[in-house]
Amino acid sequence: MQTNIEIHSLTHVDLEELSALYNLSYQNYYVSINLSTEQFQGKLKMEDINLDYSVGASIDGKLVGFLLYGIRNYNDVKTAYIGGTGVCPEHRGKKITQQMLDFSFPKLKEQQVKNIFLEVNTKNDFAINAYEACGFEKTRTLNSYKGIPILVVNPLHEIVEFSDLDLITSENFWDIKPTWKNDIQSVKNIIEDCQINGIYEDGILVAYKIINKNNTRIYQFGVHHDYRNRYLASILFSDLKNKEIKMINVDEREISTNDFIQSMGLELYDKQYEMKKEL
Repeated sequence: MQTNIEIHSLTHVDLEELSALYNLSYQNYYVSINLSTEQFQGKLKMEDINLDYSVGASIDGKLVGFLLYGIRNYNDVKTAYIGGTGVCPEHRGKKITQQMLDFSFPKLKEQQVKNIFLEVNTKNDFAINAYEACGFEKTRTLNSYKGIPILVVNPLHEIVEFSDLDLITSENFWDIKPTWKNDIQSVKNIIEDCQINGIYEDGILVAYKIINKNNTRIYQFGVHHDYRNRYLASILFSDLKNKEIKMINVDEREISTNDFIQSMGLELYDKQYEMKKEL
């Protein structure tokens, strides 16, 4: 019997229903995800998920699939980000994800969106092949780490809190732009949940880290280009030596950053591809 699948916007979706489907879709994923409705709402807020742009699939009035789109200016271009896509297990194999993507592309183009980014587990060949068939290309490999930092350095500098995110500039700190989830805009969206610590020398911010106070996830950390190789990163993490922390989406090309994270004793637990499609 043919199944009638309705593809539609998620503008009027019930958030509890969407949250439950999100958890169901990811419960047996490579990294299991289980968010409360409040945590799910926090994800939507952080990633600028816009339900007017996002897409759902329903069968007989029941939501069975979703495609979450975040929308913002990224690299000075109006960009969409797929913050999650899933189909309930009993309806997989019906090309529902393909139908949701096909439904979304013209609508994004109408709204002057130029690029779409997503992340997918490097082991998920089925999804990778499906995205490549839709025109997505791999742009970089991202590593995720977790563990309790092992640090032997004695803190020679005071670690202080600060709130002026404008002090964190790409010219001074970044070698490679962070991914969507770790971008400064994502931090600004949930700034009330974040703690920003820094090290200063002669009034200059020389190192910083941004951490979620609720789950000790590190969104960003960096050392000023002119102050590297002075153990400042180790000092910066000295206040976390007895706490389990997590870092996701660390660009594999940042060799010194990955080496430092591993030197702290953190375990690599997941790898993803960032993929991009131009509209």
